[in-house]
Amino acid sequence: MDTIQQSLEQMMEHFNTRMAAFQDNLEKASGAPVTLVSLAADFSNFKSLIGDSLINLQHQVQVLAQQQDHLEMHSRRKILLIHGIREDCDANLTLQVTKLFAEKLKVSISLDNISRIHHMGRVTGGKPRPILVKFRSIEVRNKVWTAKTGFKSSGITMSEFLTKVRHEAFMNARKHFGISKCWTQNGAVLIIGTDGKKHQVSSGADLNRLINLSQSVVCDNTTLPTTSQLVTAQKTSDMAAVTRSKRILKK
Repeated sequence: MDTIQQSLEQMMEHFNTRMAAFQDNLEKASGAPVTLVSLAADFSNFKSLIGDSLINLQHQVQVLAQQQDHLEMHSRRKILLIHGIREDCDANLTLQVTKLFAEKLKVSISLDNISRIHHMGRVTGGKPRPILVKFRSIEVRNKVWTAKTGFKSSGITMSEFLTKVRHEAFMNARKHFGISKCWTQNGAVLIIGTDGKKHQVSSGADLNRLINLSQSVVCDNTTLPTTSQLVTAQKTSDMAAVTRSKRILKK
């Protein structure tokens, strides 16, 4: 926040300096006739000033948004979401979840290991709402998260509680690179790119840069036919044409 405040102060100082110089020039040239060329020059200078200021301000806002997203994700580091558990109003949710961890994940945790647990969102139709589980320690949370493959083929899934920005980046990454090549770890979206390497993104801008990089790699790896291959193909085409001509003459 201090960086943004300092940047705004510098922009305002620069703006006031430019405007003072512009006003001074107007006063000095008050007796001279105003021409279209002079107006165009003044407008161009003013446009450049405003454009640079807006670009700088936009960059500062992006930095602030990234910092806010990072802090929000840090506050969610002990939380996991469980999807696909049928809702039962009479069931003790904490006991139900700890029993599920013990049976499916082979992870035994006490009730004291969970600081908060509840359903998220409103009831819509017959679809069960996700369950938010906040653990008291990051170690217990990671232990449960590591064992999540135990839910395979059970209809139950588990996910990290991503921020909106990271969740959108994750869903778009799955659409572009495939479900099997995208996953999350500690709030970061991990992707196996077209280069076969693992990449980490945390926003849509990061994902777009990776997609553009992947497309450039594909273009660079595209192999063109060599000169000898082109010559061989041309000879084959000529021989085929001669053969067709001889068949026509025999008739």
